[in-house]
Amino acid sequence: MSENNEETKTIGARLKAARTAKGLTIDDLQQITKIQKRYLIAIEDEQFDKLPGDFYVRAFVKQYAETVDLDGNALLEEYRDQLPSVHTETIVENVDEVQPTRVASREQPASPASRVRNYLPTIIVTAIVVLILLFIWFMAVRTHAGSSSSTSADSSSVQVSSSKKQSSSSKASSSAKSSSKASSAKEQTIKANGSSDTAYTLTNGADKNKVVIKSTKAAWTSVTTNGTQTWQGTLKADGSHTLTLPSNATTVKFQFGNATATTVTINGKAFNFNPKNSTSQVRTITLTIK
Repeated sequence: MSENNEETKTIGARLKAARTAKGLTIDDLQQITKIQKRYLIAIEDEQFDKLPGDFYVRAFVKQYAETVDLDGNALLEEYRDQLPSVHTETIVENVDEVQPTRVASREQPASPASRVRNYLPTIIVTAIVVLILLFIWFMAVRTHAGSSSSTSADSSSVQVSSSKKQSSSSKASSSAKSSSKASSAKEQTIKANGSSDTAYTLTNGADKNKVVIKSTKAAWTSVTTNGTQTWQGTLKADGSHTLTLPSNATTVKFQFGNATATTVTINGKAFNFNPKNSTSQVRTITLTIK
């Protein structure tokens, strides 16, 4: 009986039921897909004339379906008679990719004179750099010529001084190597703050920590460093994004729209931000760097 009811549902009811089953609100869905809330409500109410155009109806419906774990292409085919028809069957994977770029459509090929003007600053900077290098070379030649005319006594004195400097440099180099070995012995660790599963501390990380975010399904993610947003976007299924945190980063906040389908590595090591296997899709994780 439930199968018959499922087959007779309209497309709006199917999508709403799938969203409710995943425990997502319209606001959650808007944050994950970046589709405006009024368009999501119009889709569930099947008021397709309120969307920007026929092509966007199919694009938004497909992304909505895949976000709530439905087969977007199959759903479009099943309800093709209820949806506005378009001249192409190409459906984009991401909302950002369906936004028309009016400026690009008005671009005209640049003229030769315009291209020269564009490269003029680069030419000027290159010429200045060449002049500086020539000046340094000239001064080096003069210095070398002057030093070659010094007396043998002065040369001997310079050799003694140079020997002392080399000895001092050798000691400093040895000390630096010892320090490097000591620091390399410390391994990077990420531990939870007490019993919390949303707050962690990173120790012995890199100067600029490299973060790689991957997702097995469509997932929205945001990264904020020291209170300033570093990156946010929606990953496609099996997609990934790499970013490098600034050297002064002390606090990093991760916001996941599809946490169970998302993984994070820091400097090549896995960051297990879900040790308690939480099934919540929308999660916020705070990482303190020491």
